[in-house]
Amino acid sequence: MSNFRLNVELLRDQRGVALPMALLALLILSTLVISFALLATSEPLIATNQKLVAQARAVTESGLERAIWALNNTSPLPATMPSPYDGSAAIPISNSSGTQIGVAFVTVTPGTNPNEWNVVAVGWAPTNAGSGSKAHQKIQATVSKFLFTLTTPPASLTVQGQINITGNTNIDSRADQSCGPKDGTWSVGSTTTGGSGDVYGADGNNSANQSAPSGITDVKQNVPPSAFAPFILKNQDVNTLKAMAKAAGTYYSSNGSLIFNASNRLPNGIIFIDTASGLNIDVAGLNTTPTSDLANVAIHGDAPADPSGIFRGMIIVAGSLSISGDFHARGLVYAVNDLTYMGVGTGLIEGAVMSQNIRDAASTTIDTYTGGQSSIVYNCAYARNPTGQMPQGYTVQPGTYKEVSGS
Repeated sequence: MSNFRLNVELLRDQRGVALPMALLALLILSTLVISFALLATSEPLIATNQKLVAQARAVTESGLERAIWALNNTSPLPATMPSPYDGSAAIPISNSSGTQIGVAFVTVTPGTNPNEWNVVAVGWAPTNAGSGSKAHQKIQATVSKFLFTLTTPPASLTVQGQINITGNTNIDSRADQSCGPKDGTWSVGSTTTGGSGDVYGADGNNSANQSAPSGITDVKQNVPPSAFAPFILKNQDVNTLKAMAKAAGTYYSSNGSLIFNASNRLPNGIIFIDTASGLNIDVAGLNTTPTSDLANVAIHGDAPADPSGIFRGMIIVAGSLSISGDFHARGLVYAVNDLTYMGVGTGLIEGAVMSQNIRDAASTTIDTYTGGQSSIVYNCAYARNPTGQMPQGYTVQPGTYKEVSGS
């Protein structure tokens, strides 16, 4: 009986619990309803802000592309770009249907090198004016042209040093003047000719080995180093070519010496033979790059892999280059240091040859030596775009594109 009474008392103690539970549930549901209501109110604002930011970024990228278009379609380029490319005026940006989605302010300034420009683009969506909702983004980048697209080599053979021409050598810039008339040879030091060596510039006559300090001539020597500087591949040029060669599988690490011959063929394309360390040779020639790091490359006449026996492309050697035999190439040959060319038979380079002589690795005053039956014939198209794949307009330099926050 006592147990029965206890259970009845317990039941009586739980009477009235439904109301508090109902109130608690109502409180929870009310909180959720209020939260969802607030979320529903803020979501459109968040979505609008995200849309404006996306539009601002698209407008900014359009501003960058507009700057590149202006550089590619302005000839000749001024020292400083005029409005609106000086950041002084807004450029309206529209979508594919013609509806304006924002404005961009673009500032284009000269870069470190003659073939470079710095671009800063700030895009606003829907506009930079008024007190309504708007967003803005900022992008900066350096754009450049391949150096020899803008400034073609000045001669068939261009050397930042001395030239010694012997044997049955033929260097000729007369046939192709599509890039303008060119000298036969160009040297910062002196140029000597001997044997049956003939040098012809596009000077309007067929007499060989004439020399003049100015104007187009056969042999232009003792050129000031400052005049040679615009034709030197800068670090960014080298890095771009190196990246292209790596992507194409035509990049080589010298590891000291490298020979291209019948056993190690030379494919067409951008051939880049790097230093042993993979680091660029110091451009200023400050002797910070040890001589042991320089590439030492030899190319024999039977090296081209192309069935025609003709190499087509560009050869960049971060060091010294020796060419021998009846090697036939159509393109650009560029040695960062010394060049030796000893051709025989049908040996011929059509395009242009350059020797930068950044480090005189050999204890000799003769930096570039051509002998045997070597022939170099200037060809503008082969020198300017030797692979047929080099971008001919301004493009963004790898690693320079940056989205700047908080601006």
